[in-house]
Amino acid sequence: MVKISTKLIFAIIALSPAIAFAQAGNVGVNTVNPGSTMDINGSLAANYKAVTTATYNLALSDFHVSYNGSSDAIFGLPPSISGVGNFKGRIYRIKNNTNFKITVNTVAPETINGNGSISVPANQSVELVSTGLTGTNSTWELLSTGTSATGDYIIVKPNAAQSVSTGSDVTFGSVIASNNITYSAGVFNLKAGKTYVLRCQLHATDFSLAGGFFVYEWVDASNNSVLPSSTTGVVDAINNYPATSIGGQPEAYAIYRPTVDTSVKVRLGGAGTAQLNPSIGFMTVTELAGGNGNGGTTIINNNITASNGLTLSGTDVKLGGTLSQPTDIATAGNNLSINGTGKVLVGTNTVPAGAASAKIVIDNGTANGALQIKDGTQQLGYVLTSDANGLATWSSTVTTAFANNWTPYTGALVNPFTGGTGGGGLNTGVQVTIPAKGWYFFRCGIAINSDCNDYFFYINGIGDVWRSYCGSNTAAYMFPRDQNRVLYFAAPGTYTVLAGKTNGVVPASFNGGNPSFYLDFVKFQN
Repeated sequence: MVKISTKLIFAIIALSPAIAFAQAGNVGVNTVNPGSTMDINGSLAANYKAVTTATYNLALSDFHVSYNGSSDAIFGLPPSISGVGNFKGRIYRIKNNTNFKITVNTVAPETINGNGSISVPANQSVELVSTGLTGTNSTWELLSTGTSATGDYIIVKPNAAQSVSTGSDVTFGSVIASNNITYSAGVFNLKAGKTYVLRCQLHATDFSLAGGFFVYEWVDASNNSVLPSSTTGVVDAINNYPATSIGGQPEAYAIYRPTVDTSVKVRLGGAGTAQLNPSIGFMTVTELAGGNGNGGTTIINNNITASNGLTLSGTDVKLGGTLSQPTDIATAGNNLSINGTGKVLVGTNTVPAGAASAKIVIDNGTANGALQIKDGTQQLGYVLTSDANGLATWSSTVTTAFANNWTPYTGALVNPFTGGTGGGGLNTGVQVTIPAKGWYFFRCGIAINSDCNDYFFYINGIGDVWRSYCGSNTAAYMFPRDQNRVLYFAAPGTYTVLAGKTNGVVPASFNGGNPSFYLDFVKFQN
């Protein structure tokens, strides 16, 4: 232990522009037995500075800096130093005495608890300490944040007599003071995570029952359930109840900390009817100091956690964590916008080749069905089509190339024209299999040697695929032999090809040409 005279210390400091002590043991000021490296038995002063400039860089000599400017401000922290001159442990206190915001920036790539900057809101303060680290490490730590802002409160009193009965809500209409609590028709809106003191006093007259009374409690406005901490207030007919009855308890009291934003009110029960006094009584809601860090309370990290797609870095909660449960974002009529030069990637965190200008990338690996769009216009075989403004709907109007992918008929052709009468619905033994709805191009050919008659092949409900008309009263091969058709199919499936003729003539020769019967088709439009 070394005891150094205070006068001697100040004398040495006065004579020396720079001085350093290198010794073992503790140093005491006004104390015989110092218990710490520096033990001061008395007051301690550090530099206090008030600034009004909107841009200020914290200096070597600064400790407490108060901002009294007239606009948002930017404060800059000094760059860290490696080796000689390292100021590990240096503390800066910043107090915002205005209604504006202070942004405290580090020198890139340094951070404050992992963040490049922090904000000091109106009438709040922060305290920072240097970690002595350099580079991308957390070179500054946030010791505490505080505020001198007033907590939430509201006071409401009656503005007129109110007729009440069992199940009535108290609807005092005169708000005489409020801060950050909204109120309407008896309902107070409270915020999650804050702790409130709730009080209500009622006085009533004109009871309809001689021994009439009313009880009242603080309840959840959404379902009328009594708050767990609410006491019960009572108003009764003072001039009528017997001397042995319990007197009134003119206050309902509760301390309440909602876990989600909650609306509360005061609700009455009892018997008969009465009039709430128009000039006596009140309802108040006051935020409890310390309930959420307001009211001059200091919070140090307060065990903040982040989940459900969020990550906590220091005091900064940001997107980028693991989605730990199903999550629904209700926009409630508001727009959800993603702006900037970045991209939205689904199923991957790597921008694939060819997607340099894409804003949305969906990577479903090798599985089908990476994208589903349902707007009521979707149908089998439809494609997504844009209008002049880029609005897309499902449409059947897109034409595809023919390519060389003709599909032939199935089955074995039989002669359908052997009967001695005319008519349709004759069996050909032939079918066609249509893979999807749309327009198809058909081509067909067959040679028939016959006297005058009309011969035809058709698909019931769709149309002809081949037809030849009577062109001679003597035996001749029907012409034209080769024909083309365009047919529309509203649904995929296998369709039977039927035949018909107009009279009882049986052809002298059927399918006797070279080449023989053919029928094939190709889709060309959705």
